Amino acid sequence: MIHIPAVDQAFLLLLIILCLGTCLVRAFWELEQVRARRIASPRRGRTTERD
Repeated sequence: MIHIPAVDQAFLLLLIILCLGTCLVRAFWELEQVRARRIASPRRGRTTERD
């Protein structure tokens, strides 16, 4: 087993959390952009709207 000093472990943990947080924020941002585009653009090809 490789022993890594506590400072390095803390740094790696923070780096992993930062990367995962960035990925989550980007994923939610992309979903929000898609939703906003879908709401902003009118639906084509449908003259009546279903309830």
